[in-house]
Amino acid sequence: MKYSFYTLLIFSLLFSSCSDDDNSEITTIRVNHFKDTTFVSFFGTPATTIAIQRDDEIGGDTFYPSSVTIEGFEYELEFIYDLEVRITEIENPPADGPSTKTTLLNILSKTAVPSETQFKVRLTLNRQDGEFINWVNTDGTNYAFANSEITLSCRDLCDELATKIENKEQITGLFIHGEGDQYTLQEILNE
Repeated sequence: MKYSFYTLLIFSLLFSSCSDDDNSEITTIRVNHFKDTTFVSFFGTPATTIAIQRDDEIGGDTFYPSSVTIEGFEYELEFIYDLEVRITEIENPPADGPSTKTTLLNILSKTAVPSETQFKVRLTLNRQDGEFINWVNTDGTNYAFANSEITLSCRDLCDELATKIENKEQITGLFIHGEGDQYTLQEILNE
């Protein structure tokens, strides 16, 4: 099984400070305005997930992809959320599932980002073991992230995007939010 470093980091953070008698804690997390690419925990499947900061990380520059489901929380792109959540350890968790449950207690803030806010999302990755990871699905006309509801508008960059994926180049997209669940590609970065 393949594990994303950041997913493992998030899980370790979730487990590290449980101190209540009922094996749960209440904490604050910040959820970023866009979903980022990562691997779904336990299965190593490319997907998009929310990206979060927790406790002292809030307000910093780095968000970590998290495949944790927050019960009672309905995420919308284009908003940064500050949430109060309860993280509870699951007794006898399944081998292929999470060992904690995260439940929304309160939305502390929901802030829209300006419409022209740019953000980077990894589109492909060349791993050190030689494996090429591609998060973009296409039928030649339409583009979307793998295992996601998010579509991509590549505008006049579609041919360049298709060529770079075909050539197995490692690339990141510079985006702005589009209509609904769509990211609008502004630039393809060779990183």
